[in-house]
Amino acid sequence: MSAVWEQLLTSAVSGLQQPIPQDPISECSSHDYSELRRRASDLFALADEKLHTFPFKDVKPCWFRLYTDASIALALGIIDRIVDSKSSDPGLEYIDKIVSTLDMALIMAGGLGREDLIGRMLENVNSALQQDEPEASHPAKRPRLGQEKDSSRASRQVLPTDEISVPALSHQIPRRKTPSLTQFEKYMNEQRQPLILEGTMEHWPALQRWKLIPYWLDQTIQGRRLVPIEIGRSYTDDDWGQKIVPFKKFLHDFILPKLEDSDQSSQDRQTGYLAQHNLLQQIPSLRNDIVIPDYCYLDAPGPEPGTPVALSKARQSGEKDKHDHTRPATTDDPTTNTPDDEDLGSDVQMNIWFGPAWTISPLHHDPYHNILCQVVGKKYLRLYAPQHSKSLFPRPQDEPAPHISQKEFSNKFNGMNTAAETIDMSNTSEIDIAAMETSPHEDWDEVYPGISQVPYVECILEAGQALYIPVGWWHYVRSCSVGISVSFWW
Repeated sequence: MSAVWEQLLTSAVSGLQQPIPQDPISECSSHDYSELRRRASDLFALADEKLHTFPFKDVKPCWFRLYTDASIALALGIIDRIVDSKSSDPGLEYIDKIVSTLDMALIMAGGLGREDLIGRMLENVNSALQQDEPEASHPAKRPRLGQEKDSSRASRQVLPTDEISVPALSHQIPRRKTPSLTQFEKYMNEQRQPLILEGTMEHWPALQRWKLIPYWLDQTIQGRRLVPIEIGRSYTDDDWGQKIVPFKKFLHDFILPKLEDSDQSSQDRQTGYLAQHNLLQQIPSLRNDIVIPDYCYLDAPGPEPGTPVALSKARQSGEKDKHDHTRPATTDDPTTNTPDDEDLGSDVQMNIWFGPAWTISPLHHDPYHNILCQVVGKKYLRLYAPQHSKSLFPRPQDEPAPHISQKEFSNKFNGMNTAAETIDMSNTSEIDIAAMETSPHEDWDEVYPGISQVPYVECILEAGQALYIPVGWWHYVRSCSVGISVSFWW
């Protein structure tokens, strides 16, 4: 099958040789294509050093460009060796290295200027792999679910469905079946309350596809695609951290139960989850499985006067001109919950959450309206109105960061000390709702004075349901099972 790899190489070389108008890479390097191929390792090391030396918001765009092109050149070097070997089996370690090199360019540098080229290369690698892989590992050889006779084997085709700690509800959120745009707009402007939307996702292919393990493996080149995951129950915990792993490792270590762990409490096992990362942009084929709700294109009301989001937006508006950067920084930091702003030019920002039961988003508020769509599994949510913010014990604005933003966590891998950083944690509450859930008979007013008098609403969000969360509403989220959800912010 070396012809397939030769075609891949020819196509990728042609793409890398295509000039980019007003390419910022010239500010950092004067190399041509030949020098890039010859010195790929040195140029990559130089760009990588720059990305690890400065905060991402201060890194020049030219270094992101050089990191991207050098990564592609390194991948081409591996493909060169595959073609030269003329082997019918290129070796799976080569495939792993190509995929990880290209994915790191997407994760660390956004694939700046070469997003489409990297996407095509990964698609072509997947096609070549399907032709080259031994039959024993070829995805086409897996039994179809409809043909599966062994129930235990069939169960391994589907994500786990076990539910944990699904509470009884006392203050339920109202629900509507497919309200019209006019009806929803009126509710959004007049009621300004959370609302469960039923029937909004009925036409989504993701409802069936995303619960199938083979589908996820197929979309991630048999689990080789890299994903940034968060380790720990909650981002406010001291042992919380981040790492980049192949999707199959994330799946096997954190999502699929192990027989040897069957006697271990799910709350005692280490938790790992994918959150606040634009996986739909990294793997565009997944984007075809969902549809942005039409409600997200309505003009949404601003935050209510005097609430934390309204005050924050007023401050930011006044400081905007003072902090004008050549390349605006985006962050996937869950304390600000700001997803990538570059979602194919859309004003609607999308993020996937994928994790096991008992993963928690602590009580916090966001600066956007949100329609949270549950695709797989169940979540418990508790929400408080922004008017009660002072009673919800917001954290300080200058609290030492228990973690660093997703685009800056690479510093950890370089041994840099980030413990002294401080970030604005005022959108996150000090109240541990999870502890209140697990110990309901404790006198929590002793810990958080007056908390029992603060009204809230709650729901169990099930697969196929969506929850509208108005801007500024405080919300606590806990997964009751393995779950996947998509947030739409506008």
